[in-house]
Amino acid sequence: MKQMQGIWIPLITPISGAEVDVPALQKLAGHYFSAGVSGLVVCGSTGEASMLSEGEKAQILAAVQDVVPVGFPVMMGIGGSYTQRVAEKLTRLEKFGTPPDAYLISTPAYVRPSQEGIALHFRALCEATEQPIVLYNIPARTGVHIETSTLSALSDCPQIIGMKDCSGRLEQAARILRTSPLRLMCGDDHLLSDFLSIGGHGAISAAAHIRPDLFCALYAMIRQGETARSLILFQQLFPLIRLLHCEPNPAPLKAALSLLGMAKEEFRLPMTPMSASGKQYLARELEKLMQIPAPQLTGISPAKRGTNLVFPSCVVR
Repeated sequence: MKQMQGIWIPLITPISGAEVDVPALQKLAGHYFSAGVSGLVVCGSTGEASMLSEGEKAQILAAVQDVVPVGFPVMMGIGGSYTQRVAEKLTRLEKFGTPPDAYLISTPAYVRPSQEGIALHFRALCEATEQPIVLYNIPARTGVHIETSTLSALSDCPQIIGMKDCSGRLEQAARILRTSPLRLMCGDDHLLSDFLSIGGHGAISAAAHIRPDLFCALYAMIRQGETARSLILFQQLFPLIRLLHCEPNPAPLKAALSLLGMAKEEFRLPMTPMSASGKQYLARELEKLMQIPAPQLTGISPAKRGTNLVFPSCVVR
């Protein structure tokens, strides 16, 4: 896999009539590829992976791989609390299809293992696959945090190439960036500007579903050292970022994409749609965000693949 950096999209999973809407998924994947993002993640938290069967996950991976060019990275989320079962998932997936370019693997949820248990868990998974592995540190969902010492203990595992960090601990992130070769990706959208400014390699950003061009521009500005411009842009993005995380993810995100005519607002229980009051605030912020012109950049700039993009206007329904 190419070096992991830039803005990645953790794709939602479109649902229609309780089934995965494959054509809608492929349309979204093509849209974000054309928008210039650096990679896609399927079957992550934002993709409602815990409500998908293993067969559906394999179908989603294959569907996305079919519409993006060879060489464009697609990562796949994998989770589970029982190490052996997670390893079996990897084996089955690779036996019956083309594996993703990397796996995004969270720590075991609910059981809250020790740091030694976390290290042994990931070592066992490295033995089950030859594909690159990106650790997923999201203590709010799993109940356990990956400590710096655990990363050091795993430093001899060449398959572990990076970590998506949703811990909110910027001080630890800065320490990892100074002392580790791992690629560190921001998973907390509200910390995106600070995370990139301390040297973070990029972000796996749910909010970047909306105006990915602006998120790619923010990344480019920070890489270029255009601090003042990046802060102004992030201040424009922040109200929407806040609203997209004010209710359980991805309910607000699907509501936003529905307002833009890009996806249906359908879920599988126990996920439910965003509240009516939340949608009112969301619609107002979407109107503002969609009117922001694409920034003009020099030097490093996000790739534009294909024709000029036309972003849908926000229609309050």
